[in-house]
Amino acid sequence: MSLLAELKKAKTEEDVKDAYVRAIGLKQYSKNLVDIQTKEIWFEAKEAGTSPVAMFAQLLIYVKKAQDVGEHLPPFLSVIDREKAAIMETANALELFKDKSVEWPKAASKAAAKTKASQDFVAKVSSYVAAHYVVYNIDSHEKEFVHAVKSAIKSGKIIRTPITPDNLRQVFDKWVEYIGSELGGVAESDYALLFFADIMHDGKRAAMKDLPARLLFDGEKPVFVLNGHQYDLVSDRGYRNFWAIYHRPPDEEYRTYLLERRDSLLPLDERSFKGAFYTPLKVVDKAYDLLAETLGKNWQQNYIVWDMCCGVGNLEVKHSNH
Repeated sequence: MSLLAELKKAKTEEDVKDAYVRAIGLKQYSKNLVDIQTKEIWFEAKEAGTSPVAMFAQLLIYVKKAQDVGEHLPPFLSVIDREKAAIMETANALELFKDKSVEWPKAASKAAAKTKASQDFVAKVSSYVAAHYVVYNIDSHEKEFVHAVKSAIKSGKIIRTPITPDNLRQVFDKWVEYIGSELGGVAESDYALLFFADIMHDGKRAAMKDLPARLLFDGEKPVFVLNGHQYDLVSDRGYRNFWAIYHRPPDEEYRTYLLERRDSLLPLDERSFKGAFYTPLKVVDKAYDLLAETLGKNWQQNYIVWDMCCGVGNLEVKHSNH
């Protein structure tokens, strides 16, 4: 059963904790004052949807107490609830502990209280850590969160999810949700051009030349240029969060092939979303996750897939190798 399915069935905070433990595959862990604790990562959990920074604020009280008495600190911190999860490197919070103006609550539970002191404390924590944690909505980024935590435990660092021919359509849809929707005045048919300008860039320079659209930076602010028009982001929060999840540019071996698949990202005729047996695209996303889990990461190159209930072709919508 997927993490999302388990979380939908969860009735208590303990159910939420257990769902994440199973999804990540934690073997050696404890549940004490810190909700889930391993040598590599500590988790703060809530049953209901809760602000990530409020949860990090509560978790950091335990981290500070451990530091004050010389106990081991984990390299990573995570907060989880039934809707979303977030992860950050502990090192990014250490400057907070040096700030003498911070009034630390005596009990971690008070960080969640709706008092002015608690709100001031959470705001102070936010000023130090808000730019350093990555939020994953479980209904759309379950796989990426689990990958990030597993890689952090295994390698000691957060490894971003690569963009490959197998996940191109899924990444594009999430790019539109996180970034494209923040670009005012862009025609839907131009999203694919702007998407490729973005992914074929390492944040400092373009990885491929002569693309129809360009990505520039005004300081640290991304700016897109297409057909002589400049497009700015209304907010860069989604941009930063998206590129904290995915790695760019794609591996060199995939770049030309991905560009050749650009036509598969163009808007579909409206009839593709109608019909007696229309399959919602979120269901298609899950099908692709399970296909990759079963057949391996290069399954689109190594297998021919026969869709016996093709209908309007929604399973093929996200296929990069027709």
